[in-house]
Amino acid sequence: MSRLGYHCHALDHVDEVILSNGLQRGEFYNFFPENLTDLSRRIRHHRLAASIHAPLVRIPWYPSPPTLSFLCDVDDTKRHLSLSMVEETMKAAEAFGAEYVVVHFPVTPTTGTNGLSYGQLRAIAWDSAGHLADYSRRHGVPIHMEGFGPSPFLAVDFLNELMRSFPCLRYCFDTGHMHIASQRDGFDLYDFARGLAPNIGSVHVWNNRSVQDYLSFGHIPVHPVQRPEDGWVDMARILRLIVTGNPGCRVILESGMRYPDPLGGHDFREGVQWVRELTAPLF
Repeated sequence: MSRLGYHCHALDHVDEVILSNGLQRGEFYNFFPENLTDLSRRIRHHRLAASIHAPLVRIPWYPSPPTLSFLCDVDDTKRHLSLSMVEETMKAAEAFGAEYVVVHFPVTPTTGTNGLSYGQLRAIAWDSAGHLADYSRRHGVPIHMEGFGPSPFLAVDFLNELMRSFPCLRYCFDTGHMHIASQRDGFDLYDFARGLAPNIGSVHVWNNRSVQDYLSFGHIPVHPVQRPEDGWVDMARILRLIVTGNPGCRVILESGMRYPDPLGGHDFREGVQWVRELTAPLF
């Protein structure tokens, strides 16, 4: 089964970004409940491998955007809200036959830390990770943690310690968000990837030159015109660092289909083919 896939959040994406690009894998996210049966049927019919980005199904009681995570929050009520959403997603993932579920953790607290020490904040984050591990074991589906910052826990040592303690947890390395984090927090993107590589379970692939690109264009599709010397993530290098010697790693293209016109309006399918060529010798 192919280890390269595309992120989907609508039924028509199955044809538009997976099948039209000759892929055999999708990562599915935030579908309307009434579409789930049809989605499952299409996945079986086309023999696609599937992962889930929490939540799989739109949850009416969860705040918008549904990727918002409170797992490092001081506020118990908010933290338990996120945990309830993840637990509901894990039940769906088990029934869906998903290979793994992506959950946003560690994240920036949305409420003030009220002068709490690093140790106290760490205890909150560690407790949430313990709940994630419990859900993973209970439902038989691994969880891949996708970190956002700023956070003191978006750090190689903390993450590796956590994954040694909870082997059912792995890291989802998001190339675009980690690039922004490296610029904001002053760490080397490629050293970070190298340090986490043995514990990385999946990679989300999209690109930017800075946070301004993200604010202006969102997740920009990767494309071979994106030269590292112009400030883009060096995709060949980052994938080589992570995927080589990591046979379980999945690579998911996580962008829309439209390349921004101000940046050249390139065909996103050329980027899919580029990543296929980059990863083929590594898988």
